Amino acid sequence: MNTVIVVCFILLVIYLISRNGKSRDVQRGGGRYAPNRSVQPLQSIPYANTPLPAMLGIQPHLPLQAAVARLEQSLPESFLQRLKERVLGRYPQMSDAEYEWKLLELKRYFLMTAILKDVPMFSQQVDDLWHEMLMFTREYSQFGEAFVGAPIHHAPHTEGQPDPGGRAWFDWTYAQLFVHTPYSGRIWRPFFRHPLDPALLDELKLNSEEELLAAMFNRRSAERYPEIRETALLLIRTAKDQAAEAGRTAAYTAERPAFGADSYMPYLAGALMFYSMTQFTDFSSHMEPLFAEEEAQRRMQDAAAGLNGSASSCGSGCSSWGDDDDRSSGSDCGGSGGDNGGDSGSGSSCSSSSCSSSSCGGGGD
Repeated sequence: MNTVIVVCFILLVIYLISRNGKSRDVQRGGGRYAPNRSVQPLQSIPYANTPLPAMLGIQPHLPLQAAVARLEQSLPESFLQRLKERVLGRYPQMSDAEYEWKLLELKRYFLMTAILKDVPMFSQQVDDLWHEMLMFTREYSQFGEAFVGAPIHHAPHTEGQPDPGGRAWFDWTYAQLFVHTPYSGRIWRPFFRHPLDPALLDELKLNSEEELLAAMFNRRSAERYPEIRETALLLIRTAKDQAAEAGRTAAYTAERPAFGADSYMPYLAGALMFYSMTQFTDFSSHMEPLFAEEEAQRRMQDAAAGLNGSASSCGSGCSSWGDDDDRSSGSDCGGSGGDNGGDSGSGSSCSSSSCSSSSCGGGGD
Protein backbone atom coordinates (compact mmCIF):
# COMPACT_ATOMS: atom_id res chain seq x y z
CA MET A 1 0.00 0.00 0.00
CA ASN A 2 2.78 2.40 0.92
CA THR A 3 4.44 1.73 -2.43
CA VAL A 4 1.22 2.56 -4.31
CA ILE A 5 0.86 5.83 -2.37
CA VAL A 6 4.44 6.82 -3.15
CA VAL A 7 4.00 6.07 -6.87
CA CYS A 8 0.78 8.08 -7.03
CA PHE A 9 2.46 10.96 -5.25
CA ILE A 10 5.36 10.94 -7.70
CA LEU A 11 3.00 10.92 -10.69
CA LEU A 12 1.06 13.85 -9.23
CA VAL A 13 4.26 15.85 -8.76
CA ILE A 14 5.33 15.13 -12.35
CA TYR A 15 1.93 16.25 -13.64
CA LEU A 16 2.01 19.50 -11.69
CA ILE A 17 5.55 20.31 -12.81
CA SER A 18 4.65 19.64 -16.43
CA ARG A 19 1.54 21.81 -16.27
CA ASN A 20 3.41 24.66 -14.62
CA GLY A 21 6.14 24.51 -17.25
CA LYS A 22 3.62 24.81 -20.10
CA SER A 23 2.06 27.81 -18.41
CA ARG A 24 5.45 29.53 -18.16
CA ASP A 25 6.18 28.83 -21.82
CA VAL A 26 2.98 30.56 -22.89
CA GLN A 27 3.67 33.54 -20.63
CA ARG A 28 7.27 33.82 -21.72
CA GLY A 29 6.29 33.86 -25.39
CA GLY A 30 3.57 36.43 -24.87
CA GLY A 31 1.25 34.11 -26.79
CA ARG A 32 3.58 34.06 -29.83
CA TYR A 33 4.38 30.38 -29.49
CA ALA A 34 1.07 29.20 -28.00
CA PRO A 35 -0.26 26.93 -30.76
CA ASN A 36 -3.81 26.80 -29.45
CA ARG A 37 -4.24 30.50 -28.83
CA SER A 38 -6.93 32.09 -30.97
CA VAL A 39 -5.53 35.29 -32.51
CA GLN A 40 -8.07 37.76 -33.83
CA PRO A 41 -6.75 39.15 -37.12
CA LEU A 42 -6.58 42.91 -37.36
CA GLN A 43 -8.64 42.83 -40.55
CA SER A 44 -11.67 41.61 -38.59
CA ILE A 45 -11.63 44.50 -36.09
CA PRO A 46 -14.07 47.30 -37.06
CA TYR A 47 -12.68 50.71 -37.97
CA ALA A 48 -13.16 53.25 -35.20
CA ASN A 49 -15.13 56.41 -35.87
CA THR A 50 -12.37 58.65 -34.50
CA PRO A 51 -11.06 61.97 -35.86
CA LEU A 52 -8.71 61.75 -38.82
CA PRO A 53 -5.33 63.51 -38.55
CA ALA A 54 -5.35 67.15 -39.62
CA MET A 55 -3.58 68.07 -42.89
CA LEU A 56 -3.57 64.40 -43.91
CA GLY A 57 -1.16 63.74 -41.03
CA ILE A 58 1.90 65.09 -42.83
CA GLN A 59 5.07 65.12 -40.76
CA PRO A 60 5.14 68.42 -38.80
CA HIS A 61 8.46 69.66 -40.19
CA LEU A 62 7.47 69.37 -43.86
CA PRO A 63 6.48 72.46 -45.88
CA LEU A 64 3.52 70.71 -47.52
CA GLN A 65 0.66 72.67 -46.00
CA ALA A 66 -0.02 74.54 -49.26
CA ALA A 67 -0.08 71.29 -51.26
CA VAL A 68 -2.46 69.63 -48.81
CA ALA A 69 -4.76 72.66 -48.80
CA ARG A 70 -4.74 72.68 -52.60
CA LEU A 71 -5.58 68.96 -52.70
CA GLU A 72 -8.50 69.40 -50.30
CA GLN A 73 -9.80 72.44 -52.18
CA SER A 74 -9.60 70.49 -55.43
CA LEU A 75 -12.13 67.96 -54.11
CA PRO A 76 -15.46 69.80 -53.72
CA GLU A 77 -17.78 68.54 -51.01
CA SER A 78 -20.45 67.74 -53.59
CA PHE A 79 -18.00 65.49 -55.45
CA LEU A 80 -16.90 63.73 -52.26
CA GLN A 81 -20.49 63.15 -51.20
CA ARG A 82 -21.39 61.56 -54.52
CA LEU A 83 -18.24 59.44 -54.35
CA LYS A 84 -19.09 58.24 -50.86
CA GLU A 85 -22.63 57.33 -51.88
CA ARG A 86 -21.30 55.36 -54.83
CA VAL A 87 -18.68 53.49 -52.80
CA LEU A 88 -21.02 52.62 -49.92
CA GLY A 89 -23.67 51.57 -52.42
CA ARG A 90 -21.21 49.24 -54.12
CA TYR A 91 -19.79 47.94 -50.84
CA PRO A 92 -22.76 47.96 -48.43
CA GLN A 93 -20.84 46.30 -45.59
CA MET A 94 -18.26 49.12 -45.52
CA SER A 95 -18.80 51.43 -42.55
CA ASP A 96 -18.55 55.22 -42.73
CA ALA A 97 -15.39 55.04 -40.60
CA GLU A 98 -13.75 52.49 -42.90
CA TYR A 99 -14.53 54.65 -45.91
CA GLU A 100 -13.08 57.80 -44.33
CA TRP A 101 -9.82 56.10 -43.29
CA LYS A 102 -9.38 54.61 -46.76
CA LEU A 103 -10.14 57.95 -48.39
CA LEU A 104 -7.42 59.48 -46.21
CA GLU A 105 -4.93 56.98 -47.59
CA LEU A 106 -6.05 57.68 -51.16
CA LYS A 107 -5.44 61.41 -50.56
CA ARG A 108 -2.02 60.59 -49.14
CA TYR A 109 -1.33 58.56 -52.26
CA PHE A 110 -2.32 61.49 -54.49
CA LEU A 111 0.06 63.72 -52.54
CA MET A 112 2.84 61.19 -53.12
CA THR A 113 2.15 61.31 -56.87
CA ALA A 114 2.74 65.05 -56.76
CA ILE A 115 6.16 64.47 -55.20
CA LEU A 116 7.52 61.27 -56.77
CA LYS A 117 8.09 60.38 -60.39
CA ASP A 118 6.55 56.94 -60.03
CA VAL A 119 4.26 55.63 -57.27
CA PRO A 120 3.19 51.99 -57.58
CA MET A 121 -0.18 51.14 -56.05
CA PHE A 122 0.37 48.69 -53.18
CA SER A 123 -3.15 48.58 -51.76
CA GLN A 124 -6.11 46.97 -53.46
CA GLN A 125 -8.33 48.72 -50.92
CA VAL A 126 -7.06 52.18 -51.87
CA ASP A 127 -7.19 51.30 -55.54
CA ASP A 128 -10.84 50.25 -55.20
CA LEU A 129 -11.70 53.79 -54.06
CA TRP A 130 -9.58 55.25 -56.85
CA HIS A 131 -11.52 53.21 -59.40
CA GLU A 132 -14.82 54.51 -58.09
CA MET A 133 -13.53 58.09 -58.18
CA LEU A 134 -12.46 57.60 -61.80
CA MET A 135 -16.07 56.88 -62.74
CA PHE A 136 -16.77 60.60 -62.30
CA THR A 137 -14.81 61.49 -65.43
CA ARG A 138 -15.33 65.24 -65.51
CA GLU A 139 -14.96 65.83 -61.77
CA TYR A 140 -11.87 63.65 -61.57
CA SER A 141 -10.20 65.49 -64.45
CA GLN A 142 -10.99 68.83 -62.82
CA PHE A 143 -9.48 67.55 -59.58
CA GLY A 144 -6.14 66.71 -61.22
CA GLU A 145 -5.96 70.04 -63.04
CA ALA A 146 -6.70 71.99 -59.85
CA PHE A 147 -4.31 69.96 -57.69
CA VAL A 148 -1.22 69.53 -59.86
CA GLY A 149 -2.08 71.22 -63.15
CA ALA A 150 -2.61 67.97 -65.08
CA PRO A 151 -4.69 64.79 -64.88
CA ILE A 152 -3.48 62.07 -62.52
CA HIS A 153 -3.76 59.14 -64.89
CA HIS A 154 -4.56 55.62 -63.78
CA ALA A 155 -2.60 53.63 -66.34
CA PRO A 156 -2.63 49.83 -65.92
CA HIS A 157 0.21 47.46 -66.65
CA THR A 158 -0.75 44.47 -68.73
CA GLU A 159 1.29 42.01 -66.63
CA GLY A 160 1.97 42.11 -62.92
CA GLN A 161 5.32 41.27 -61.42
CA PRO A 162 6.91 41.31 -57.95
CA ASP A 163 8.34 44.64 -56.89
CA PRO A 164 9.89 44.38 -53.40
CA GLY A 165 12.36 47.17 -54.16
CA GLY A 166 9.56 49.47 -55.27
CA ARG A 167 7.61 48.65 -52.13
CA ALA A 168 10.65 49.41 -49.96
CA TRP A 169 11.09 52.85 -51.57
CA PHE A 170 7.36 53.48 -51.18
CA ASP A 171 7.62 52.57 -47.47
CA TRP A 172 10.64 54.80 -46.88
CA THR A 173 9.02 57.79 -48.59
CA TYR A 174 5.60 57.28 -46.99
CA ALA A 175 7.24 57.14 -43.56
CA GLN A 176 9.11 60.39 -44.17
CA LEU A 177 5.93 62.15 -45.32
CA PHE A 178 3.20 60.96 -42.95
CA VAL A 179 2.65 60.23 -39.29
CA HIS A 180 1.51 56.81 -38.16
CA THR A 181 -2.22 56.06 -37.96
CA PRO A 182 -3.95 52.98 -36.50
CA TYR A 183 -4.96 51.86 -40.00
CA SER A 184 -2.09 52.68 -42.34
CA GLY A 185 -0.46 49.27 -41.97
CA ARG A 186 -3.83 47.60 -42.22
CA ILE A 187 -4.72 49.30 -45.49
CA TRP A 188 -1.26 49.16 -47.12
CA ARG A 189 -0.22 45.89 -45.41
CA PRO A 190 2.79 45.93 -43.09
CA PHE A 191 5.60 48.31 -43.93
CA PHE A 192 9.36 47.69 -43.92
CA ARG A 193 9.36 44.04 -44.95
CA HIS A 194 11.81 44.45 -47.84
CA PRO A 195 15.23 46.15 -48.22
CA LEU A 196 15.85 48.96 -50.64
CA ASP A 197 17.23 47.99 -54.03
CA PRO A 198 21.07 48.11 -54.20
CA ALA A 199 20.94 50.08 -57.46
CA LEU A 200 18.80 52.74 -55.78
CA LEU A 201 21.22 52.89 -52.86
CA ASP A 202 24.09 53.48 -55.28
CA GLU A 203 22.17 56.32 -56.92
CA LEU A 204 21.49 57.94 -53.55
CA LYS A 205 25.17 57.78 -52.64
CA LEU A 206 26.70 58.83 -55.96
CA ASN A 207 24.28 61.17 -57.73
CA SER A 208 23.81 64.86 -57.03
CA GLU A 209 20.64 66.35 -55.60
CA GLU A 210 19.60 67.73 -58.98
CA GLU A 211 20.28 64.39 -60.70
CA LEU A 212 18.14 62.59 -58.13
CA LEU A 213 15.43 65.22 -58.39
CA ALA A 214 15.23 64.70 -62.15
CA ALA A 215 15.41 60.91 -62.00
CA MET A 216 13.18 60.04 -59.06
CA PHE A 217 10.80 62.93 -58.41
CA ASN A 218 7.95 64.67 -60.18
CA ARG A 219 9.92 67.34 -61.99
CA ARG A 220 6.90 69.11 -63.47
CA SER A 221 5.24 69.45 -60.09
CA ALA A 222 8.50 70.52 -58.44
CA GLU A 223 8.98 73.26 -61.02
CA ARG A 224 5.44 74.52 -60.56
CA TYR A 225 5.06 74.35 -56.77
CA PRO A 226 7.89 75.52 -54.46
CA GLU A 227 6.68 73.39 -51.54
CA ILE A 228 6.91 70.24 -53.68
CA ARG A 229 10.48 71.02 -54.74
CA GLU A 230 11.48 71.85 -51.16
CA THR A 231 9.97 68.60 -49.89
CA ALA A 232 11.67 66.56 -52.62
CA LEU A 233 15.03 68.08 -51.73
CA LEU A 234 14.43 67.37 -48.04
CA LEU A 235 13.73 63.73 -48.89
CA ILE A 236 16.88 63.52 -51.02
CA ARG A 237 19.07 65.04 -48.30
CA THR A 238 17.59 62.77 -45.64
CA ALA A 239 18.17 59.70 -47.79
CA LYS A 240 21.75 60.72 -48.62
CA ASP A 241 22.51 61.47 -44.96
CA GLN A 242 21.11 58.12 -43.83
CA ALA A 243 23.02 56.26 -46.52
CA ALA A 244 26.25 58.00 -45.54
CA GLU A 245 25.65 57.29 -41.84
CA ALA A 246 25.20 53.60 -42.58
CA GLY A 247 28.73 53.54 -43.96
CA ARG A 248 30.19 55.07 -40.80
CA THR A 249 28.58 53.04 -37.98
CA ALA A 250 28.31 49.35 -37.18
CA ALA A 251 24.81 49.43 -35.69
CA TYR A 252 21.59 51.40 -35.94
CA THR A 253 21.59 53.33 -32.68
CA ALA A 254 18.64 55.72 -33.03
CA GLU A 255 16.38 55.71 -29.99
CA ARG A 256 13.06 54.03 -30.64
CA PRO A 257 10.12 56.40 -30.07
CA ALA A 258 6.74 55.40 -28.70
CA PHE A 259 4.43 53.49 -30.99
CA GLY A 260 2.27 56.00 -32.85
CA ALA A 261 4.52 59.00 -32.16
CA ASP A 262 5.22 61.35 -35.08
CA SER A 263 8.79 60.07 -35.21
CA TYR A 264 7.89 56.35 -35.10
CA MET A 265 7.66 55.84 -38.87
CA PRO A 266 10.78 57.93 -39.68
CA TYR A 267 12.67 55.90 -37.06
CA LEU A 268 11.77 52.67 -38.85
CA ALA A 269 12.53 54.27 -42.22
CA GLY A 270 16.00 55.10 -40.95
CA ALA A 271 16.45 51.48 -39.94
CA LEU A 272 15.20 50.42 -43.38
CA MET A 273 17.92 52.50 -44.99
CA PHE A 274 20.62 51.37 -42.54
CA TYR A 275 19.96 47.63 -42.82
CA SER A 276 19.43 47.81 -46.58
CA MET A 277 22.96 49.20 -46.74
CA THR A 278 24.61 46.91 -44.21
CA GLN A 279 22.53 43.74 -43.83
CA PHE A 280 20.79 43.25 -47.16
CA THR A 281 20.79 39.45 -47.03
CA ASP A 282 19.82 39.34 -43.35
CA PHE A 283 17.47 42.30 -43.43
CA SER A 284 14.39 40.87 -41.70
CA SER A 285 16.20 39.50 -38.67
CA HIS A 286 17.61 42.96 -37.95
CA MET A 287 14.39 44.87 -38.59
CA GLU A 288 11.96 42.73 -36.60
CA PRO A 289 13.35 43.55 -33.11
CA LEU A 290 12.87 47.28 -33.79
CA PHE A 291 9.10 47.19 -34.07
CA ALA A 292 7.16 48.29 -31.02
CA GLU A 293 5.20 45.58 -29.23
CA GLU A 294 1.90 46.83 -30.66
CA GLU A 295 3.25 46.77 -34.20
CA ALA A 296 4.71 43.30 -33.72
CA GLN A 297 1.35 42.05 -32.45
CA ARG A 298 -0.42 43.44 -35.49
CA ARG A 299 2.02 41.72 -37.79
CA MET A 300 1.47 38.46 -35.91
CA GLN A 301 -2.28 38.84 -36.27
CA ASP A 302 -2.02 39.34 -40.02
CA ALA A 303 0.38 36.42 -40.32
CA ALA A 304 -2.00 34.20 -38.35
CA ALA A 305 -4.77 35.14 -40.76
CA GLY A 306 -2.54 34.37 -43.76
CA LEU A 307 -2.52 37.98 -44.94
CA ASN A 308 1.22 38.45 -45.37
CA GLY A 309 2.36 35.61 -47.57
CA SER A 310 5.71 35.97 -49.25
CA ALA A 311 4.45 34.92 -52.65
CA SER A 312 3.87 37.70 -55.11
CA SER A 313 2.30 37.64 -58.52
CA CYS A 314 1.31 41.25 -58.81
CA GLY A 315 2.73 44.16 -60.72
CA SER A 316 4.23 47.52 -60.02
CA GLY A 317 3.45 51.06 -60.95
CA CYS A 318 3.10 53.26 -63.96
CA SER A 319 3.34 56.90 -64.85
CA SER A 320 0.42 59.16 -64.08
CA TRP A 321 1.33 61.70 -66.73
CA GLY A 322 1.24 59.45 -69.79
CA ASP A 323 -1.60 59.30 -72.31
CA ASP A 324 -4.11 57.12 -70.54
CA ASP A 325 -6.97 55.34 -72.19
CA ASP A 326 -10.47 56.41 -71.39
CA ARG A 327 -11.89 55.76 -67.98
CA SER A 328 -13.04 52.24 -68.79
CA SER A 329 -9.45 51.00 -68.56
CA GLY A 330 -9.78 50.97 -64.81
CA SER A 331 -11.32 47.54 -64.90
CA ASP A 332 -8.06 46.19 -66.29
CA CYS A 333 -6.04 47.49 -63.40
CA GLY A 334 -6.91 45.60 -60.27
CA GLY A 335 -10.52 46.56 -60.35
CA SER A 336 -12.84 46.29 -57.44
CA GLY A 337 -12.89 42.83 -55.96
CA GLY A 338 -16.52 42.05 -56.53
CA ASP A 339 -19.02 43.52 -54.13
CA ASN A 340 -16.93 43.11 -51.01
CA GLY A 341 -15.00 46.34 -50.72
CA GLY A 342 -14.15 45.79 -47.08
CA ASP A 343 -10.88 44.32 -45.86
CA SER A 344 -12.07 40.74 -46.09
CA GLY A 345 -12.48 40.85 -49.85
CA SER A 346 -9.79 43.21 -51.05
CA GLY A 347 -6.64 42.03 -52.74
CA SER A 348 -7.39 38.37 -52.36
CA SER A 349 -5.14 37.53 -55.30
CA CYS A 350 -2.15 39.28 -53.79
CA SER A 351 -1.59 39.33 -50.05
CA SER A 352 2.09 40.19 -50.14
CA SER A 353 3.32 43.69 -49.47
CA SER A 354 6.11 43.12 -52.01
CA CYS A 355 3.88 43.68 -54.98
CA SER A 356 1.56 46.23 -56.43
CA SER A 357 -1.74 44.52 -55.85
CA SER A 358 -3.57 46.42 -58.54
CA SER A 359 -0.79 46.45 -61.18
CA CYS A 360 -1.08 50.19 -61.58
CA GLY A 361 0.04 53.41 -60.03
CA GLY A 362 0.65 57.12 -60.22
CA GLY A 363 3.39 59.70 -60.11
CA GLY A 364 4.67 61.68 -62.98
CA ASP A 365 7.09 63.93 -64.76
